[in-house]
Amino acid sequence: MTAVSAATAEGFIRQVAQSFGKACDSYLPAARLQQQVALDALTLLPANNHGHLLDLGCGPGWIHPRFAAYCSHFTAADLSAGMLAKAASQQLAAHIATNYLQADAKQLPLAAHSVDKLFSSLMLQWCPNPAAVFTEIDRVLAPGGRVVMTTLVDGTLAELKQAFASLDQQQHVNHFLPAAEVIAAAKLVGAINWQFEQRCYPLFYPDVISLARELKALGANQVAGRQSRGLTGKGYWQNLATAYDNNRTALGLPASYQVLIISGYKNAN
Repeated sequence: MTAVSAATAEGFIRQVAQSFGKACDSYLPAARLQQQVALDALTLLPANNHGHLLDLGCGPGWIHPRFAAYCSHFTAADLSAGMLAKAASQQLAAHIATNYLQADAKQLPLAAHSVDKLFSSLMLQWCPNPAAVFTEIDRVLAPGGRVVMTTLVDGTLAELKQAFASLDQQQHVNHFLPAAEVIAAAKLVGAINWQFEQRCYPLFYPDVISLARELKALGANQVAGRQSRGLTGKGYWQNLATAYDNNRTALGLPASYQVLIISGYKNAN
């Protein structure tokens, strides 16, 4: 997201929390991208069952059983109370979090240097001020600690944006920050040695309606700065489908997701 006023940012954050809360039951079946990205990112954490791990933006907690190989205990944090409740409801012995915290990523109710490993996948793009999130990560991460994050960056859903742009000039898809801006924000935290890798994850759909339904099922259909709540005209959607169909391949209609993978090691004092 681009920089916005504090009031606008807080309003958008509330909308995001509500949207993901409503999607807590429909999220997992639709989370093809989210599951693949998270599993890829998890391989970058040291695989040992020691220390305290923070899952920042935990969602419904589907990945939590895998944390047994990466920590002795973990905390799950999310902006959405609904997602936290869904994660806690799994009730898998040894695979439930020590704490479930409803919190904004830029202001965590955790003590300084209390986290040995921090994992966060496809959460950062919903934060209006990523620099503040990186600063908070530096605060809670212990010296010698490791962090692995992923976020969507500019170029995500480029095909959908192009199709909308052929119809009008309104904003229908979130504007994601360029990777260079996210990298610059991370590098403001000099105590962490960072590494960055950008990957493209293409998904394919039979039609544009299927893509829109998947985004809604994920709770990922909030758009900062959108003037209207939605599009209901049948003719408009038919025109959108025609415009998007110019991208059709043998696999279907592509939707490209540009993912920045961020990993870091905090200097030991």
